[in-house]
Amino acid sequence: MVLFKTITLLSVVICLVSCKEELKNTDKNIEETKFKELEITIDFPDTVYVGTYYNGKINYKNDLDTITTKLLDTKKNRFIQFVFSVTKDINQDDEHFKKIDKDTFIAETNRMIPLYNMRFNKAGIRYINGIITDEVSITNVSKNKKGELMSRVITDEFRVTHKVVVVEEKEMK
Repeated sequence: MVLFKTITLLSVVICLVSCKEELKNTDKNIEETKFKELEITIDFPDTVYVGTYYNGKINYKNDLDTITTKLLDTKKNRFIQFVFSVTKDINQDDEHFKKIDKDTFIAETNRMIPLYNMRFNKAGIRYINGIITDEVSITNVSKNKKGELMSRVITDEFRVTHKVVVVEEKEMK
């Protein structure tokens, strides 16, 4: 009888431990796949001349594409922007970028944010450093108690940094 109780107790403990381990692995898989569809690449020169204007783009793909791929749709309004600054270092916090409103590029499609007329005034290493904000506002057909249409806003933010070496024109020859 004692042997039976011991085996039963041991079986229950092993079962609990193995279930706990299995749950941990499941949570890890969920975390790893949470942003599986996120892809950000920057198509901009790595080396540029002082005072010359350059264009580029950010290629962008996000999970919010499953909601809508149209920008400025009336039912599912999507807005993607890149707020940035050109810096000597990349140690600025996210609040810095939320205060900037003059250095912003707006996405033309759900896949591309243009970077145009970018110019660097001094030689050295610089960083195009900023945050992409992808926001979808979904207007529902249901109404609240006041009779107003209700909506839901989903926002994703991602930090983006691109290193640029700025040189004098005579240095490149």
